[in-house]
Amino acid sequence: MNHHHFDAVVVGSGTAAWFAVDGLVKAGREVAIVDERPYGGTCALRGCQPKKYLVANAEAVAMATQLLGNGIRTAPSSDWAALQRLKNDFLEGRSDKEVKSWRRRGVATFFGRALFTGEDEVCVGEQRLSADHIILATGAVPRRSDIPGAELVHDSEYFLDMAEMPSRVVFIGGGFISFEFAHVAVRTGAVDVTILHRSNRPLKQFDPDIVAEAVEASRCASIDIVLNESVQRAERDGSVIVMYGAEGDCYQAELVIEATGRLPNLSVLEGDFGGVEHSAAGVHVNEFLQSVSNAKVYAIGDCAATGAMLAPVADEQGKTVVHNILENNTRTIDYSVVPSCVFTIPSIARVGLGEAEAAEQGYDFRVNFGRTAGWPSSRRIGEQHGAYKVLISNTTDEILGAHLIRHNASEVINLFALAIRYKIKADALKECMWGYPTYSSDIKYMVK
Repeated sequence: MNHHHFDAVVVGSGTAAWFAVDGLVKAGREVAIVDERPYGGTCALRGCQPKKYLVANAEAVAMATQLLGNGIRTAPSSDWAALQRLKNDFLEGRSDKEVKSWRRRGVATFFGRALFTGEDEVCVGEQRLSADHIILATGAVPRRSDIPGAELVHDSEYFLDMAEMPSRVVFIGGGFISFEFAHVAVRTGAVDVTILHRSNRPLKQFDPDIVAEAVEASRCASIDIVLNESVQRAERDGSVIVMYGAEGDCYQAELVIEATGRLPNLSVLEGDFGGVEHSAAGVHVNEFLQSVSNAKVYAIGDCAATGAMLAPVADEQGKTVVHNILENNTRTIDYSVVPSCVFTIPSIARVGLGEAEAAEQGYDFRVNFGRTAGWPSSRRIGEQHGAYKVLISNTTDEILGAHLIRHNASEVINLFALAIRYKIKADALKECMWGYPTYSSDIKYMVK
């Protein structure tokens, strides 16, 4: 077995890993990077970026359809095969380019599954890699059920790469992925789209009133949302997959996508030879992202049991771990102001505190809630569903939280994030001379 020693070995090649490797290389450290899948990670190759190609197409179809009879004569239809080519053009060669880029910068690249064989080393095939620091950036994998017939059910990666859109699609789970892909499916050729969710509260990370608006918008788009339903088994009947619910109800489709969440990818820890404490939530780390049980190991991104599973969080963790390795654990991360979006139609977004959180923390605050379907910015695009909820401190006039559902919510939420982080008062947002008429300028109506 060949042995190599480095200042740092990074396991994983997604967005968290990129920032970690980049920072260490700039600091003159000798670094190796390992991945068993194509370099680039989930966000770039199997998640955020390719997904938005599908979402953008669905949004264009939805926008035109909303305006039928009001300036648009004929609704467009998607060409799924051409859409896949457009998405794949974006992905073509990205992994190879990344590998070449790292090598040009002196980074050693390894391909295969890494396994801890000691507290400061991992093995990749016949290569033994030891390091002063090992950074785990292995991401997360789709949660899979073990129901009878589970082999008939696919995950979100399958949906992203389908050659054609089936007529009937069922999504199991009421989270981000199901709602986003259901809106894509119903606008790109599917005629019967269903979401099955095991409780009465889908999208539980978001404000209940905003979610209620999202559910209504989805149902008006012909997406059937079935709550309090748990799939017990799946069976094939010819070309159809039949799913049986807890009370015996049947749901039929040509395609079933399970999207019940993601789990930290901890396969590198198999055998526990690295002495890295972990649980189903991920690698247990301290405030500096360092393993609580092995000081040589750090964990960042979705595999760490801290922070939300979001790309900006992973980016910040990648930068922070570099600082802490170089400066002996002196930087922590404030996770209180991290925007989160669901790319449904219309999109959903939140940042800061929810009502229950603000009340629990003892804030004296007011809630500005309203619907936006009657606003000019909604009427001009035919948008029938939209709402906002903004929490404002009665003591300081600062924004405590913002919750949106409407066109461009995923962009406008970033302005609320800036306001919260830099303590811009509601009155200042109201009096700002925004570019007008824009979705950003609508903020002044939300904070009055």
